[in-house]
Formats: sequence, structure tokens, C-alpha cells
Amino acid sequence: MQVVIRADASREIGHGHVMRCLSLAASLRRRGAEVRFFCRSLEGHAFSTVGQAGFHCQPVGEDTPIPPCDWLVVDHYGLDASWESAQRKNAKQILVIDDLANRPHDCDVLLDQNLNPEGPARYLQWIPTDCQQLLGPHYALLHKNFAIERAGLVSRTGQIRKVLICFGGSDAPDATGCVVDVLAAAFPHLILDIVAGPANTHAAQLQERCVWHPLITLSVAVNDMAQRMAHADLFVGAGGSMTWERAALALPGITLSIANNQAMLCAALAERGAGIDLGPIEDFDEKALQEQVSRLLDDAPRMRDMSEKLGALCDGRGAGRVSKIMMA
Repeated sequence: MQVVIRADASREIGHGHVMRCLSLAASLRRRGAEVRFFCRSLEGHAFSTVGQAGFHCQPVGEDTPIPPCDWLVVDHYGLDASWESAQRKNAKQILVIDDLANRPHDCDVLLDQNLNPEGPARYLQWIPTDCQQLLGPHYALLHKNFAIERAGLVSRTGQIRKVLICFGGSDAPDATGCVVDVLAAAFPHLILDIVAGPANTHAAQLQERCVWHPLITLSVAVNDMAQRMAHADLFVGAGGSMTWERAALALPGITLSIANNQAMLCAALAERGAGIDLGPIEDFDEKALQEQVSRLLDDAPRMRDMSEKLGALCDGRGAGRVSKIMMA
């Protein structure tokens, strides 16, 4: 089966679209499919990340035609039914990944891996009547390592010793630096495991913050995020696709939205008692972050409760479910 994936990454867009598509691509490849990526060459693109995963990544322009394929996967907020319909001459079936529900799509399958209380009704005005909807974190596209780590995960005690800090592939506003400055000063006894993405332009400054602190480490462009999440006690970082990675490993967290599309998910988790939402990075409040961490340090039962509620939402096997549907 021939699969083409159309997704972009950049410092402005972030790397979430490409990363979740890579998880789907890997699952499809394990089932025998051939997968190619078509991406624009934007500043902070993910060509090397795609290549390191073993997939061909072809640079495209706005009008570059998609080659003949059995499936076209579209994960792009800037594309809609007008573009998708034009690809029908080459694509036998189209799967669209979306979570905005703000534009029409011409697709056979629509995937939205986030929590939406409206359910299927949210997309009815935007998709064909015969389109199959795959909704919710049951279909979250995660790397296979998250399911593997979940299988061996030990129940969390609620005690906080190690904090994982990550704001995705680019982190244009340097939210990482803001958080590190607060936590390093207020909680010098905590181990801070900082992960910066491959398109993070603030890595050098972050390293300067870390070099003199024995309990702070900075890693760039890691491929062991599942293991890091499994061994962390608390997460501080962005919402988005990392939310479901954390859920698979029941890692409770404090989130700051660095993109508009993250805000609704962060708020939804907070309403369920499955996380703490500090709002958008533009409204970052150092005191609020410090107070929340202080409270959690003294409240192991709440930490355990958040962990259980978050862990119940996603088992890390969504990519396998979606690839099975596509192969069928």
C-alpha cells in the first residue's frame, strides 16, 4: 500500500503535526505499507527528523501535485476541502487529521485525537456524510515506545523528585527558559530534566542556565521521550500532542499553552482534574507556577489522582488502531 503524508513543521508551526504523522507512518510501515512525506521547506523544518526515522521527505511548494497513492494523509491547518478535492485524481482515499473543526474537508476518514464533548456532531457540517470519524485519545498517534513503557509502568507514588520540562519542537517564545528560571531558583532540590526540540533557537542560552546547576540537565532532539516521561514525577510544559504521550504514562503536569490550538485541551484536562492549566505563555505568572509546584510537593494524593485520571484517557496504542483501519 502506498501512503503519502502531507504535513509541515517550522519554528512557527511547531513539530507536533509531523511527529504524530511519523508515529502513524511507523505503524503503517510495520504492516507493510510504503510511506512518503511531502513537506514545505520552512524555517525550522523537520526534514532531518523524518529522514532519521527512515522515511523519504520531499520538499513541496503550494502547487506541487501529490503522486498516485492508496492513501493521502493530510495534517495541516492551512489546507481544506478545496485542496483535498484536487488530490482525488491521484489519491484513492484521504485521511484528514484535524482538531479545529473550522473548515470543510473532503475526506474518507477524519481523525481528531483530542477530547471534544460535542463528539461527532462537531464535524458534521465540515465533512461528507459518509466520512468515518475517529475521535478521542483512543486514536492518539504515539510512538510505539509509549505503549511499551506503559506496560511496565510502576504505579506513581505522588512524590515529586524529578520534573520533566518540554515545550515541543521549536518553543518560539522560550517558555522553557521562563519555567527553568522559576523552578531552579525556588526549588533547588528538584532534578530538572529539560528537553529542547530540534528547532529550538534558545538552546545555547538554556545551556548557560544549566551548566552551573548539578541537578539540571538539558537534552536536544531526544528520541527517548517515553523513557524520560516514565521516570519523571511531574511535567511542566506545553499542551498539544505531548498531552497524550503523558497520558499513556500517567504523568501529571502543569501546562502553559504556546499555541492557540492547545488552550482548549489544557482547559479540558484541568476541568477533569487530570492536570493544572496556567493559561497561555503570554500571561505567564511566575508566582502562580511557584505556588502550584509548592502545593503539589505537599499533596501526594492529588498527584496520584491526577495521574490516574490522565492515565485512563489513553493507552498509547492509537497509531496501531488507525493504521489497521487504513490497511483494511
